[in-house]
Formats: sequence, structure tokens, C-alpha cells
Amino acid sequence: MDINRAAVVAALCAIAALMAACSATPPPTGPAPIKTSVPTTTGATPSPTPTGSRLSATPTQAAPADGAFTVAGDNPVTPNGSQDTYASTAGASCDSARLKADQTLGDTIAGGFALEGFPAASNLLAHFLTGAGTEVDYPLGSAISAQARASAGFAAVNDFVQGEIAARLKAGDTQVRLSAGQLPTVLFASKTTDLYWAFRDTQGLTVSGGGRRQNGRYAGTLTYVIRDSYGFPVDDTLDGFGPPMRYLQTVCGAPQHPGGAHWFPDTITVRVPFNPAV
Repeated sequence: MDINRAAVVAALCAIAALMAACSATPPPTGPAPIKTSVPTTTGATPSPTPTGSRLSATPTQAAPADGAFTVAGDNPVTPNGSQDTYASTAGASCDSARLKADQTLGDTIAGGFALEGFPAASNLLAHFLTGAGTEVDYPLGSAISAQARASAGFAAVNDFVQGEIAARLKAGDTQVRLSAGQLPTVLFASKTTDLYWAFRDTQGLTVSGGGRRQNGRYAGTLTYVIRDSYGFPVDDTLDGFGPPMRYLQTVCGAPQHPGGAHWFPDTITVRVPFNPAV
């Protein structure tokens, strides 16, 4: 291993915490339009236990003759420290030398992600450093969408949500609307995946779908939009890498400073069959 590669690998080791900071703070918003297209890239453990009862929110209604049902729900990402855009210290000013050094550090980390086979993590950090602040969405058909669908973290959330829907259908509700408490967020916890380095602990979830009852069973599809805000909150030291990235986001942040970084919303869309035994 030469010196440059050693530096990159060291950056990657420390950046595990950095990626947590990008999405560790509490859950923005409902579905947002795709503003930034991202090339298809490659790329979890239990989510927080949701609150609320399975049979709350929507009154029971008679099933339609054709057995059709619909599903909708949103747990939005709420404003949080990852989205800070101004200096937290009164009178702080952007130092041009530090700006350049921190940009170089960020570029090195992004390059290290690409080198180690984490293209989504590389793309998201690089986008953060541009300061554009535009949303990045990974749609159905992207490699990271396929990885998310196959992950343990998403499977845990999907199992829970399907159970909530099944209980409502069993009670006779054919227009199922789930509350935020019935839509836990997804945690991608496996450090060997692009999902961990790019997203890790996500902050919001939207679900939609539907189907019908056939041969005594409900069947259909569910589409999830996993939501996050990529940025750096104040309380993460991240082995020395968090503060430089936050400095770029706040004290030297865009749009108030040319060359500054900016937080942005990002999403992964996943579609799965709905087929509970009810």
C-alpha cells in the first residue's frame, strides 16, 4: 500500500462516522421532484420501534365488490441540524486557506469511496462539495435501489409496514392511510455496503400502492421512497472529518460563499410485492 492509498483508506475508516452524521439526526418533507439525475450506481438493522396502534387513523369501511384496496402514508423528514446553512458562531468568517484545505480533504474522501467500491457514497459527497443543494434521487432500476430492497434494514421495515396494512385490511379498511408512526425509517447498518457509506440512518419514508383480494388473499404492490437529508450537524466530531465538512457547509457554505458546500435531500425508491396471508 503506497502513501496516497494509505491516506485514502484512513479517510474511509474515519468517514464511517461521517456518513452517520449525514443522516443521524432526526427526520423533511413529502415527495420532492427529481432535480438531479444520478448515474446508476451500486449500492441494516432494526429501525426504531414505531408508535401508534395498527388500527388507528382510518375508520373501518365496507370492502368494495371487486376487492380493490389502496395504501398511502408519509413519515416526512423534518428540519434538523444536517440542514444548517449558516455559521453557528456569531462573527465567524470563511478563511480561504481553510476552505481550500477542507475541499481537498473532501475530494480525497470522495475519491477513496470510489476506489473502495462505494460509488453512491462517492457521488453524494461530491455533490455536497459542489454546493448545488439540489435533490439527488436513486430511482427504480438503479443499482442502489436493488441493494436497498435486498438489505436487512429495509426488509425489517417492509415486514412491519405490511403487517400494519394487513391488520387494517382485515378490519375492513380498503383505503389504508398509514400515520408517520406506522412508517419507521430504514437503517442500513452493514459496513460492507455502499448503502452504509452513502446513507446509513435515513430520516423519512413514504409508501403508496394497492391491489385487490383474489382467491381469499390480498395481493398488490407497494412503492417506498426512502428519504434523507445529506449534511453535517454540529454535534459530530467524526474523528476529525466531520468539523471540516460542516465548516464547508456553514461558515464557508453555499450560496453565501463561492465554492462552499451545501446540504441536500436524497432518496431511494424501492418497489415490492404486497402479499400477506390475510
